[in-house]
Amino acid sequence: MKHTFWITFFASAFFLLVTGCSPAPAATPIPTVSLDSPGASEISQVKASAEVAPAQESRLSFVISGMVEEVTVEEGDQVQAGQALARLDTINLEYDITAAEAALKAAQLQAQIEKQRRKRFNGDTLSFEYVSAAGELIAAVDSRAEQSRLAVEVAKASLEQGTLLAPFAGTVVEVNISPGEYVQPAQVVIVIVTLEDLQIETTDLSELNVAAVEIGQPATVFVEALNQEFPGEVTAISPISATIGGDVVFKVTIKLDELPDTLLWGMSANVEINVE
Repeated sequence: MKHTFWITFFASAFFLLVTGCSPAPAATPIPTVSLDSPGASEISQVKASAEVAPAQESRLSFVISGMVEEVTVEEGDQVQAGQALARLDTINLEYDITAAEAALKAAQLQAQIEKQRRKRFNGDTLSFEYVSAAGELIAAVDSRAEQSRLAVEVAKASLEQGTLLAPFAGTVVEVNISPGEYVQPAQVVIVIVTLEDLQIETTDLSELNVAAVEIGQPATVFVEALNQEFPGEVTAISPISATIGGDVVFKVTIKLDELPDTLLWGMSANVEINVE
């Protein structure tokens, strides 16, 4: 009985020893997946929403304050470059010119008097002689005369600023003043645009795509209101960004190859720029 017990004990111990020293089964390797870089492929087209806008727009204001005396244009009028659009009451500026011109004449006359040779009795020779004024005195009167001349120029320049002129030929689309109204400097009073020269301006072209856009690239513009496509070309890329709904966007300008007569300022459009 004892003999059988010891045989069973040693057999069990040997079995445990053998199984404990056996190597563990190798783990199954996880297969490797290779992914392409997301920026490996270059885009060939850039798409954006856009709108029709005038090639030139000027929001005009006076550089001096004053009472509006006359407005010579109305909304819808065609104007030429240099044409007077509005005038301020400049009676005080005219008085300033008159006063400045009078001061200039007085200074010039004083300078002439001081520069005249003067008769002086010479006790050594017991005779009269003519002498010139000192150089410092002449320089002083000349300086006063020059200051008076500059004052006249400043007064005349201020008078010219009382008249608002058209910077280019175009159409008046806004008139925000009327005679008798008091205006401040930098207050927009009249807006002029070139409705005969329209262009396309993008409104939501992302900063992620603008780097691929270059001046001279061809573009296709679809105008929704006309249900037509028009070929064009990129003519400008704004260096200044804007933010729309938290997204940074840049304005890109497109000039159409031919301007349709039915195209109007403010129409919506979709743009596709070929950036290949």
